[in-house]
Amino acid sequence: MATIKEVAKYAGVSVATVSRALNRSGYVKEETRKKINKAIKDLNYRPNETARTLYKRKSKMIGLLLPDISNPFFTVVARGVEDEAMAKGYHIILGNGDGNEEKELAYINTFNVHNCSGIIASQLSTQETFDSFKSYNMPFVLLDRVYADHEFVETNHYKGGQLQAQAVIKGSTKSVLIMQQNLQYKSFNERLSGAKSIFDEKNIPYITVDERFLIEEDLVSMIHKHNIDSIICSNDVSAFAVMRTLLHHEFKVPSDVQVVGYDDIPLSRMYTPSLTTIHQPAYLIGKKACQQLINQLEGKEREHHQILDVSLIERQSTRRE
Repeated sequence: MATIKEVAKYAGVSVATVSRALNRSGYVKEETRKKINKAIKDLNYRPNETARTLYKRKSKMIGLLLPDISNPFFTVVARGVEDEAMAKGYHIILGNGDGNEEKELAYINTFNVHNCSGIIASQLSTQETFDSFKSYNMPFVLLDRVYADHEFVETNHYKGGQLQAQAVIKGSTKSVLIMQQNLQYKSFNERLSGAKSIFDEKNIPYITVDERFLIEEDLVSMIHKHNIDSIICSNDVSAFAVMRTLLHHEFKVPSDVQVVGYDDIPLSRMYTPSLTTIHQPAYLIGKKACQQLINQLEGKEREHHQILDVSLIERQSTRRE
């Protein structure tokens, strides 16, 4: 009787590719699948059904794929997922995707190899990566950075952007710099739209810049050129970097330039000056995403789309009228 290794050799592919095709556990090109099917037929290969049953048996493991675990916001999210998982008898395998397609796919494959029951993930870096992710046919829930047509837990990012705008308006702003992140992500897009809606309504001038490509000298130049007196940042970590640059160039925060962050990570209240920011319930996001996935795995009723509230936390980095 032919073995899986002989099928792989006959088809000119790896054993892992044959295994994915047989178990429908990952992406296999249609042309490759046809070669494998032909090899199976020609060699009269019969899979070991006992082994396949053992392989397909899911563990009490959940894969958690986050974009940047060096950001304290995602550290708190991960804690929320882990605490809830362990309370329900599950364990977590954590992956740090870094917005890197190869790393994301490697972690997704790792989750599959370890027979994870399901996956909790933030929006992946490309549509192609996400399509490959879906091909594994594992239950999943997205969190924070999401696609609207899939199961998710997120916060009201449009409101968050509006609250950022209202915070600097309260400080009598005359010209605003909005530092945006990658707008392919729904969360960043909605924050920007929310802030713009308030500034447009109040006829307050603003400019936008992609902070991923902004160097210190360019930031200082933009402040002088556009008489910027308020800066809205995409997250707290970015806000800390901005305030460091401002202080280094002898701008006073908030009297010369006020700064607003996003996330309300623990450091935001300990920094000097303390940071005005948008509070996202990071721990609750992780906890609810885990509850939603486990309910999905266990066939229980669940909310498919959860949008949590955000709030403005006013501290020392913004002015008061």
